[in-house]
Amino acid sequence: MNFSSIFKSISNFQFPYTIQETATNETALWQSFDGTRKADSLPVTAFKAKRTPENASLILNAVHKAKILKIPGLCTVLETFDSDPQSTFIVTERVVPFPWDDLRCLSQNKFGIELGISQLLTTLGFLNNFVLGTLSKDSVYINGKGEWVLFGLELFSSKEGLSAFEFASKARTYYELVGSQLPSEDPNTIDSIKLGLLIKDLMGPSSLPKDWAVNVNMIVEGRMTIESFRKRLENTETWRSNPLINFYQDLKELHIKDPQGKLTVMSNLENLYLESREIFRNLTPGMIENFIIPELCDIIKLLISQTVASTSSHVATDFKASHKLVPFLAIILDLTSETSTFPIGFNDLITQSFKLTDRQVRFLLLIYLPKLIEPLGKSEVSGKIYPHFSQGLTDSDATLRLQTLKTIPCIVPCLTERQLNNELLRFLAKTQVDSDIEIRTWTVIIITKISTILSTSVGNRSNILATAFTKSLKDPQVKPRLAALYGLEKSIELFDVNTIANKILTVIAPGLLDKSPLVREKAKMLFEMYLNKLEKEAQLIQASDDSSNSKDMKEIDFDNYGCDEEDLNKEDNLLAAQFLNNLRLNSPLATLPNSLADNEVESTWDDNGWDGIGDTNDFTTNSTTEPSRERANRMGTTTTNTQEVSGKPVKINKSWNEELNDNDWLQDESDPWNVPEDHPTLKVSVLEKKVAPSVKLSIKKKKATILAPRGSRTNVATTAAASKASTSNKTTRSGISSNVHSQVTKKASSDSWDDGADADPWDADW
Repeated sequence: MNFSSIFKSISNFQFPYTIQETATNETALWQSFDGTRKADSLPVTAFKAKRTPENASLILNAVHKAKILKIPGLCTVLETFDSDPQSTFIVTERVVPFPWDDLRCLSQNKFGIELGISQLLTTLGFLNNFVLGTLSKDSVYINGKGEWVLFGLELFSSKEGLSAFEFASKARTYYELVGSQLPSEDPNTIDSIKLGLLIKDLMGPSSLPKDWAVNVNMIVEGRMTIESFRKRLENTETWRSNPLINFYQDLKELHIKDPQGKLTVMSNLENLYLESREIFRNLTPGMIENFIIPELCDIIKLLISQTVASTSSHVATDFKASHKLVPFLAIILDLTSETSTFPIGFNDLITQSFKLTDRQVRFLLLIYLPKLIEPLGKSEVSGKIYPHFSQGLTDSDATLRLQTLKTIPCIVPCLTERQLNNELLRFLAKTQVDSDIEIRTWTVIIITKISTILSTSVGNRSNILATAFTKSLKDPQVKPRLAALYGLEKSIELFDVNTIANKILTVIAPGLLDKSPLVREKAKMLFEMYLNKLEKEAQLIQASDDSSNSKDMKEIDFDNYGCDEEDLNKEDNLLAAQFLNNLRLNSPLATLPNSLADNEVESTWDDNGWDGIGDTNDFTTNSTTEPSRERANRMGTTTTNTQEVSGKPVKINKSWNEELNDNDWLQDESDPWNVPEDHPTLKVSVLEKKVAPSVKLSIKKKKATILAPRGSRTNVATTAAASKASTSNKTTRSGISSNVHSQVTKKASSDSWDDGADADPWDADW
């Protein structure tokens, strides 16, 4: 129905409710629609009148009485609209018609039906001075808390001053409109008769309690008032033995009780629930979800806050009821999981409970956790539940560790990748070496169950599974080993052929030699299963080979491979020739030089042969290499001091003119700037080093001269000290050269420092 068109005729009217288009229930006079209040989204039910001239007086009487009457047990009226005949509404709290179609199911709990009848009797007791007149199956509704309430005040009148004729006329009109028989025209008996008939419809003749039967028959006949009927029922054994009636009375007054009084009421609930859970089954819709569970949540939150406060302050509180936390929590978890109803604040309640250190509380939460995942949500589980949940895997109590382990598969879909592939696997690695056999066994089972969602990056999953199963196959107990084989069987599709060939077969193979025949049998079957997978892959590879790449090779007889003596000799000779050729190429030349004077004195000198040093003109020499150093000083070059290190070569930094031969000094010695051009340095071979005498050179540094750049032909005036050093060197040169020449002749007559001196190529340059 389009309600927007209904209110167009009303100027500037904004209907404050959003109402659905389809009616939830319809009677002869009313249509009921579910809706919400726009201001606060409060669920409501809007009763729209089927207003006609025949029933206008009845509709207006119902609307008027709904405005002024505030009686418990009647539908709570929020607002009425009766200014327009086409839009007459009575807006009440959210109610639903009594589920007569489910009466058989509700009748399985006789306590619930008796509780509903007691609620109707209480409501009619408040109407003792009034006539309702419309009590029937269509007038009974169920509110959000599962309470039985009445709607329909078309014949509602006060008994005081009521005209029997006027009431009878209205009653006949009403029952003609609804299509039922008028039970009585007497306003004093009509409600009693209708109540008796309603009780028979609810309970049936066969299930009517024996101590109620007489009273019900009397009230149906109109021989008993409602007040007398209620008092008689209260004195019956059926009424007194019904635990829900007294509990309901306490529950209605719970909001005005102090914490101790609330605890008393919930303790009664605990006793009832633990004695017989069937009492709370098949109650009217809403009783458990919106009445019992919210009140129970409030008392549990109070207990948790008291427990946390006493734990943090280490001071006992006046409200000592922490021992009630576990049974109350067990009741609410059982009720919510059974009805799939989770009130507002339930998620916070579960989160706070997981933070408690009480093992009983944590164990209880683990039992019901699989049913709580959906209402909690993934973000709630991974962010608030998992950090406290994972602590159970390292708890000192084996029972709690095992229960935590069993619950892992239900929370894995909610975990982040880091929590799953890093943190959780670390905990499982610890439980795999637990002292308890069941924990070790369940660890392998859990790894198998979550293996399909583990990360496959960089072969991580294959490595993890292979390592885990290998470790369990080495377990001293049979059960973990069988669990590992079970895991390998379930995970066969997760391994590629390369991993199977390189790792998995080596994991299964030790099981073939296991002490347990059951393990050996299972390992053999599993080995064949994996081997068959490899063989199938090998067949595919063989079929996919190209013909050009599948050339047949001759079979090689490795027993006689390379054993022909003639071939071996040829091969050995060839290898020997190649080896000698390599030696020849890698060895340096070993020829004796004709003259050591043509060779360069090495920059690194041997420390041996420095004995017998004498001073002559500030020079000490015992070697044929002295003339070279002499000529260096005569040219005015600067050399570095020689450092003697025992048993090690001495590094001498040479200047650019140190490599000159004796013949170079025969040039114009008055010009110290005659500098030879660059010339390749002659290297001394190993054999020349052995033939040349051991030399030792000590040079005392002279006064430095100013050197011109190499290759410069410009005459520069030298210092007096440089000229003096040059003159002194010319005086001593001939004597030193003669002395060195005689020593070299004695040691090696074939080697002469003067040979080839005139042919030195440096003479041509100078």
